[in-house]
Amino acid sequence: MKEERILIVEDDVSIAENIQEILELLGYVNTDIANSANQCIKIIKKYRPDLIFMDIKLKGDKDGIELGEIVKQMVDAPLVYVTSYSDPTIIERAKRINPAGFIVKPFNTNDIHAIVEIVLYNKRTKPTTEAAAVTTSNDSPYLVTDAVFIKADNAFERVAYDDIYYIEANGNMVTIFTKNRDYNIRKSMKEIEEILPSQLFLRVQKSFIVHLGQVESFNTKEITLQSGAMVQVGRQYYNSFLAKLSTITES
Repeated sequence: MKEERILIVEDDVSIAENIQEILELLGYVNTDIANSANQCIKIIKKYRPDLIFMDIKLKGDKDGIELGEIVKQMVDAPLVYVTSYSDPTIIERAKRINPAGFIVKPFNTNDIHAIVEIVLYNKRTKPTTEAAAVTTSNDSPYLVTDAVFIKADNAFERVAYDDIYYIEANGNMVTIFTKNRDYNIRKSMKEIEEILPSQLFLRVQKSFIVHLGQVESFNTKEITLQSGAMVQVGRQYYNSFLAKLSTITES
């Protein structure tokens, strides 16, 4: 019996169970199946898989490539795409998140065996220096790492990240709501996303970015912040938001 845990993200139950059966025949008995993005995120939080098989054409708000981008932020596990499509556009999109490989439907036991053994071998033997290099590249390029300077009137004012509640788009302007005052800035939401640290701030709707540390409670439709403000959650943004938070559920 092999100890590595493998997650299969596939909305076609018969295909998911087929992959699971092949893996069990190969000695990989620690397997889980997720039929949706929500299930995938919950399983990753609970079990931290060592390898993930991901169908590209998932039903729901996000396809496998969009979900893969979320997964990459959650766990350092190689991602193998399962697809019946050879569309160059899809392949180019998938390449951007550096998948460990592709399995093309219909597949057989030998296909699964080869990809699993190679991918897990590479994971086990990956140099520790690579992880160190990634950590270094993610460090902030700015000397001040706990605040942003916002121009107000004729001066730049220091605003601690922890004092920012949320940002709201308003035409070609944005309003930054903070502990002490609100700032109206002529910037796009994309520009604001690029300036603020992604580990603290997340876009949760087309018109809203929130400070994750300010979240008091939430459901699938809205977020209540510690300031008392309420922000709507876009359906296509909810899984990304959920993936950023540590949660405990009844099930």
